[in-house]
Amino acid sequence: MSNNDDNELDDFGGDDEAVRAEIIRRARVEGIKVAYESALEICRDKAQTAVARASSQRTLLQIGGMLDRADRNASAVKDVSEMDGDELRQATEAVLRKRQRTVAASKPTGGAFD
Repeated sequence: MSNNDDNELDDFGGDDEAVRAEIIRRARVEGIKVAYESALEICRDKAQTAVARASSQRTLLQIGGMLDRADRNASAVKDVSEMDGDELRQATEAVLRKRQRTVAASKPTGGAFD
């Protein structure tokens, strides 16, 4: 990391991870709502091109989890006793990632977005 990179981290008040976590949280909470509303508006607007409407339809289906087989099957969670080693590892990693996101999102940042 160069000296210039250190100065860039200082611009975040030295708490680079907290700033990133807040940005990610806002993108997931606010961004998904804006994306959904925009895509829905484009789908309903008959004056939009077919390409724009098709792209927006696909976006809505992705947001709703209809295009991702993993999302559709997420409710069919296996019991731990039925999982193989790889599935147990993936489930453990998913729980740890969710816990880290929850902890990061719950920390007050006192940043410019408050």
